[in-house]
Amino acid sequence: MIGIFYRPLGIAAAIGVVLFFIGAVISHLRVRDVKAVPVPFVLVLASAAPLVLGLATL
Repeated sequence: MIGIFYRPLGIAAAIGVVLFFIGAVISHLRVRDVKAVPVPFVLVLASAAPLVLGLATL
């Protein structure tokens, strides 16, 4: 909630979420679980949108 009012904290949190889901995609690919890759990949895209918008409005 603080990240809504203090933009740098919100951007840092968004970076953490994006990295988390990128790690999930990599983990699924490493164990060759290709069926489960689309879910974390869509979440990467969904969590990257607020990051890009936050960086664009600095």
